[in-house]
Amino acid sequence: MTRRHPAQAHSSRLGGLFVLLLAREVPVLAKLARIVLGSDIYCPVPRSLRLPHPYGIVVHPDVRLGENVVVMHQVTIGQLEPADVGVPVIGDDVFLGAGAKVLGAIQVGAGARIGANAVVTRDVPPGATVVGANRIVERRS
Repeated sequence: MTRRHPAQAHSSRLGGLFVLLLAREVPVLAKLARIVLGSDIYCPVPRSLRLPHPYGIVVHPDVRLGENVVVMHQVTIGQLEPADVGVPVIGDDVFLGAGAKVLGAIQVGAGARIGANAVVTRDVPPGATVVGANRIVERRS
């Protein structure tokens, strides 16, 4: 069996519909979907965003998401502290594992993988894998 790169994951039907509503900025239906899914995503959303399990996701309105980003359930992307003004910039082809927290004015490089329940508060180089609290375990080129 051939393993796909995590960034090639597909949205569930519900996740795909949610992305469509967010990308097209359908206010009433998008708000209803946010309530049903328990997800607060108010940033600009590329149509290529993948949400395999679109539940409990929180994304700050100023976050910039790259193309082909995969966001699993219970992910938080936003400010490190309420008084902070900086938020993450997520590069293309990034995978964000279940429960990951990406916080502060940081850059997550293209092709990076953030493991489940990882806490990221520092820049992540392109192609790197992060687990735990800011621990880079692999760098791919």
